[in-house]
Amino acid sequence: MRVRFWGVRGSTPTPQRENMTYGGNTSCIEIRTDSNQILVFDGGTGIRLLGNELLQEFGDQPINAHIFFSHFHLDHIQGVPFFRPLYYPQNHFTFYFAGRRDANLVMDALAGMMANPYFPIDMSKLPCSREYVDLVEGTFKVADTRILVLPLNHPQGCVGYRIMQNEKVISYCTDVEHGVDWSDGNVQTLAKNADFYIADSQYTPEELPDHTGWGHSSWEQAIESGIEAGVKRIALFHHDPYHEDAQVDEILENARQRHPNVIAAREGLEVTL
Repeated sequence: MRVRFWGVRGSTPTPQRENMTYGGNTSCIEIRTDSNQILVFDGGTGIRLLGNELLQEFGDQPINAHIFFSHFHLDHIQGVPFFRPLYYPQNHFTFYFAGRRDANLVMDALAGMMANPYFPIDMSKLPCSREYVDLVEGTFKVADTRILVLPLNHPQGCVGYRIMQNEKVISYCTDVEHGVDWSDGNVQTLAKNADFYIADSQYTPEELPDHTGWGHSSWEQAIESGIEAGVKRIALFHHDPYHEDAQVDEILENARQRHPNVIAAREGLEVTL
């Protein structure tokens, strides 16, 4: 499998010169399976860049992709209206959500962003074909992978994903606040012996006490959870909008003293398993 990061910032886009190394777009990662199936996780502003790349890659050929959402906070869905492949009739997308238990609510989560008065084009008018799948807790098959979905501790709810193919494992655990037993247990299940662990690391340990209830982790908690789970490689993800490149560099340096194989996610980075 191959992972590419299209948006790595948390909470809000940060288009400023001081953030250009790691990028200012919000959460979006692309996974290509061994047979080149397209899995997308979250639709923050980074998905706009992914859309441009897919159009260039496929040309006039149809694009089929599976798009998963960890939750519906704005920084994880705000790029969807600007995902250009949605505006081509030959393309097909399956949207996956978890925990809503109602197909109408599932569709409303995205359609609400494009409804009057927020956007000029109603989602129902998009020419591409679409499916909406409401996931329940557990393991399911999609494309040529097996994916485990489990809930995480985050305001209004969130889920993490464990993507498995050919004895390789990617764990995607963004937007989680540690300290709740059931959620910490789910993180361990999702990350156990993973080859690549993409972990919420929004805060420094010093910042964390002032953000109780905000639903995020410190980089130190990301490292500790990865060590406990026995992961092989950790990607620090969901960088705080107030952390400029220099501070992310400092966080990465500190994290590497705790784990031998840590990176800080940045836009455009590709990791092959």
